[in-house]
Amino acid sequence: MRAIGLLALGLGVAALGSAGARGEDFKNCPLVGVMPDYAPEGNLELLKWDGINLRIKDGDSEKDMLVEGAVCRQSYAEKPGKTEGSILEYTENYKDEIQRLGGEIKLARDGYLVGVVKNDGKDVWIRVTGTREDGYVVEEVTVTPFTPSLLPPSGNDYRLLGHMPGYVAQAPDKKNFTQHNFPTDNGDLNIRGRLYQVHYNSPDAKPQTQVITREEVISNYRYALRNLGAEVLRDGGYGTENLTARFDNHGQLIYIYVDADNVTAMEEKPFQVTIKLPTADAMKDALDREGRIALYVNFDFAKASLKPDAAPVVAEVVNLMKRNPDLKLSIDGHTDNIGGHDYNQKLSQDRAASVVAAVVAGGVDAGRLQSHGYGVDKPIAPNDTDEGRAKNRRVELVKAP
Repeated sequence: MRAIGLLALGLGVAALGSAGARGEDFKNCPLVGVMPDYAPEGNLELLKWDGINLRIKDGDSEKDMLVEGAVCRQSYAEKPGKTEGSILEYTENYKDEIQRLGGEIKLARDGYLVGVVKNDGKDVWIRVTGTREDGYVVEEVTVTPFTPSLLPPSGNDYRLLGHMPGYVAQAPDKKNFTQHNFPTDNGDLNIRGRLYQVHYNSPDAKPQTQVITREEVISNYRYALRNLGAEVLRDGGYGTENLTARFDNHGQLIYIYVDADNVTAMEEKPFQVTIKLPTADAMKDALDREGRIALYVNFDFAKASLKPDAAPVVAEVVNLMKRNPDLKLSIDGHTDNIGGHDYNQKLSQDRAASVVAAVVAGGVDAGRLQSHGYGVDKPIAPNDTDEGRAKNRRVELVKAP
């Protein structure tokens, strides 16, 4: 059985270790070389950050595992006139080489090999794949923590999100007031407001240089949006590379869609529920007449903490309870349908509990109050318009026995 060419392995390591050696001689990934009768086919790919789905052994079965980090990838083909290679031969040779490096084989079968080795304290996953006797592909993923590289906003960027190094923003498409569909896990969401769309041209890829991948771009935007306190409404994940999010910026609700080449931002101009602050007497009348009353209490974005302007509403509920010592209430939280069902149910429960806590802090016996969260399950208006969603985001006082 052929041994992997140690001379080729040595040259690969030497080339990788020298920043100036990335030229025509730099053909192999650093840890494993090439079979003697094979030669590199096409340019070596160096990806600064990407993800690869690996198939590995998991007990008696197999599973997929996503590994992310710096990627090196090279294709090989048999040299002209050489016809003696086989899938089994190169698979077994690379298996032996990974073990020689002190690595562990995670899956091995003809034409597919996955192993992991330690190199400079980092895990390096190695995959060898081949579907023909005369060629195969070697991939190495050096697992490293993600390091953001998104530049600060400038030029044609949207004012809150920058761009990747080397990317060039085209003239943006701006509209003062329009509507736009944003994909979410629960279907498209139609939002109205001020629209800002910008397309980016990516830098030309050059041989033997680290390429910015779509996964790296989205990972950068995911990181930036998380720092803005955004709620992710859809994350396509690896292989899809796009996401939708929304966040609050000084009271302005902003929806964002990003993919590897585009940023779409909508600054919502929502319908405002213009209901006069109900007094304690008005609340009592509604409870006697209908058994419930809807209150529009403001919370911090995606949180259960009450905003300062909620204090007058809470004060009237406290007055209601103190004037009617026999009254017991259930305080029920409700949301619109943006976001996941379980997320909204918990958020509505937490918000209802926050109102109960505020009323108790005002001097009302906790035994007279209970709270429930219904999330999206009990809308009072359609959720396909700004007006409907605004009405559904509410807290209800419900007369309890």
